[in-house]
Amino acid sequence: MLDRYLDDLEKRLDADQELALKKAWIQFANGEAEKGHPFKPPRRKPSQPAINWPDINMNDAIQDEELMLISQFKLCSDQLADGSNKLLSVRGNYGVGIVPSFFGSEPFIMPREMNCLPNVRPLAGGRQALQEIITNPLPALDQGYGPAIFGFASCIREIKQQYPHIARFIRVDHPDGQGPFDVLELLWGSDIFVSLYLEPDLVHALLDKILSFLILFYEKWLQEMPPLDSYHAYFGRLHRGLITIRDDSATNLSPALCRDFIHPYDACLLDHFGGGAIHFCGRGDHFLPDMVRSKGLFAIDLSQPHLNDLTLAIAETIDRGIHLLTVADKNLDTLDCSHHACHRLSLQ
Repeated sequence: MLDRYLDDLEKRLDADQELALKKAWIQFANGEAEKGHPFKPPRRKPSQPAINWPDINMNDAIQDEELMLISQFKLCSDQLADGSNKLLSVRGNYGVGIVPSFFGSEPFIMPREMNCLPNVRPLAGGRQALQEIITNPLPALDQGYGPAIFGFASCIREIKQQYPHIARFIRVDHPDGQGPFDVLELLWGSDIFVSLYLEPDLVHALLDKILSFLILFYEKWLQEMPPLDSYHAYFGRLHRGLITIRDDSATNLSPALCRDFIHPYDACLLDHFGGGAIHFCGRGDHFLPDMVRSKGLFAIDLSQPHLNDLTLAIAETIDRGIHLLTVADKNLDTLDCSHHACHRLSLQ
C-alpha cells in the first residue's frame, strides 16, 4: 500500500523548485538572506496528487508503522499541493513521551475522537522510581518507544534507496526528545515545581542523568539516520545545528529558576551536537535574555508571538544574530523593524 503513495510523491517533486527553496533557507540560516525585511522564501508551484491520500487517525498511526509513514508523507503531499514554501520533512511522530518511555513511563493514549498525539503518565512508584533513575544505568534503547522510533528510521533508509527524489528533498527530523527539564516534568509530575525549592539537589541529579540519556539517544538516532547536512528543519523551518530542544515547561519558571534548571542543560546539548534551536509554546520572553547566551544557540522557535513581548524578543534574538522563527502576527506588523536585522526573522 505504501508504494503507491511514495510513487505519487516521487513524481511530483520538482528538483529545480526544491533546490531553489533549499538554497533560500540555507541563506537565511546562515544570515545571508536579503536584508531590509523579514525572510519569506519563494513558494512552490502547486502540484496536486494523482491519487487520494487518506486522513489517518493518530491512534492508528502510532500502532501501525506503515500508517505512520503514510501519515508523515501525506504532510509532504499536502505541502506540494498547497505550494508551501517550507522544506519537506517527516519524523517518527510518537509524541512528547518518547524519552520518558525509556525510563518506564506508561503511555497515555488520547481518546480517538481527539486525533491527538499520545502523552505519558508520571512514573509509577513515585520517589523510589525517581531515585532509581539516578542509581540505575542508562536505559537500553530497545524499550519504550525505541523499537518504533528506530524501526521508523530503518524504513526511511529503505525508502531512500528506492526513491531518489524523496531521499534528496525530504528531510527526516529527529524524534521529539523534548528538553531535559520537560522530560523530568513528565517523569515526575507537577510536584516537581515544589521540589525545585525543597529538593534542588535531587532535581539536578535527575537532570544530569536525563541529559546523559538524551545525548545517547540522539547520537544513536544520528547514527541510524545520518543528516543530509549540518542543519535541522523544525516543521520545515531550517536552522543551523542538528537538534531542536523543546522548553515548554520552562515557561512556568522564573528567570532565576531557568538559569539554574534549564539553560545549563540546554547549553550542554547544544554544544555536544554542534548547536541548534530552542522551541517553546506560550510566553517565554522573561527567560530569553539568559537563554540566548547559550553557546551554539542559532535560532528561537516561538510558536505563539501574541503571548510574548515581541519588542524584547526581537532585541534578544535577531539583534544578537540569533534567528527568530515564528508565525505571522498582527503585533509584528506594528513594530518598527527598520533598526533591526529583520532578515533573520522568518514569518510562516
